[in-house]
Amino acid sequence: MKSEAKKIGKRLQILREHSELSRKDFGKLFHSGESTVYHWEHGYCTPKLVKLIHISMHFGVTLDCLLCGRAAKDDALEKQLCETAEPAKPVSSYSASRMTSHFNALPSEQKERLIGYLDALSHEKRR
Repeated sequence: MKSEAKKIGKRLQILREHSELSRKDFGKLFHSGESTVYHWEHGYCTPKLVKLIHISMHFGVTLDCLLCGRAAKDDALEKQLCETAEPAKPVSSYSASRMTSHFNALPSEQKERLIGYLDALSHEKRR
């Protein structure tokens, strides 16, 4: 789990540096402090799913790329984010139940946005 947090952190750092943002400015965009961004980038912790969704939407990268390192489109930034990716592993039942738990904790409006995002990803995959 710790190595996954470090990989996500590295991708967040690449996004931040690609956008020429300081940790402080990146944190302001997502209502987090500079030290929190530092902790994300070094894999000490990861942003909550809702925040990761906001980050991926803001920078125009897929959540799949941000979390798993799989590029969904022919985009230089996504390719750079995905350079450190390992082959995809199946989602374990623990991960699915954890995701369900996070989803159930979301307010209705955010659930609808997430469902819309997932529908869009599913539609892209079918093309």
